[in-house]
Amino acid sequence: MMKFLYFLILIVFVSCRSNKSIITKNVDIEVYTYENEGEIQASAMPILSTESKLNEYNRRFEYLLINVPEIHFPQKAERRKEIWDLYPDTTKLKKLYLNEYVQDEKLTNYFELTKAAIWNENFEATITFTIDELLEVASKFFYCDKVFPDSTIQSHVCIGLNGISEANWSKDYKLLEAFCYEAIFNDLDKDISEIDESYSFEKNEACQKYKSMIVTLDLYLEDVRNELFASMKNNPVLRTELLEYYEHNKSNLAFKIMN
Repeated sequence: MMKFLYFLILIVFVSCRSNKSIITKNVDIEVYTYENEGEIQASAMPILSTESKLNEYNRRFEYLLINVPEIHFPQKAERRKEIWDLYPDTTKLKKLYLNEYVQDEKLTNYFELTKAAIWNENFEATITFTIDELLEVASKFFYCDKVFPDSTIQSHVCIGLNGISEANWSKDYKLLEAFCYEAIFNDLDKDISEIDESYSFEKNEACQKYKSMIVTLDLYLEDVRNELFASMKNNPVLRTELLEYYEHNKSNLAFKIMN
């Protein structure tokens, strides 16, 4: 009897050890080097493994991989540096840095949920968002980040540099953010992008609206930024593109969009 229990425990233990994390299975660490005051230093970022099945929906997972992990937070700067300083021992650096993502429960949960929605035939989405929430989140990707002395305003549509971190929403929109990022860039990648044309038009309109009443360049930048957010939220082209992309992909999403 004792021998049977021993083998049963051993089987369970081995099974648990072989059940790799979804992060371990699908994420690699890329090391980047640069010169600083004559010294070669390194930084690192997570990427989807080239053989990962998740690459079929790479933008969706890449957004989560960049914007969810706690190790990317400002308060984790010392921990990041501690690991990066292991260079040139890239094997140890990659192992310890990957472990930060493996141990991140929030990241793991988002990955598991997103994956289940795509490949689990019995998955049923219970999370819901409204069209207004969809457009609110999407608008924050069109971000004015800098103003030059001649009043020219620089703007981006970016995975990391956007207005989402400043939004301070009380509701968790991470899955919706990842979808918006994917949908927007699906259109921006086209030879002729209707979203890009609308974005350029709305930005120019916002600049013209406030250019004649500049008090300071910083205030001008803030006014144009907020105006662009508002105009993109109400932009019919963006609305149409997002909803069409949702209809095409709703069977593989972990949420529903309601009217």
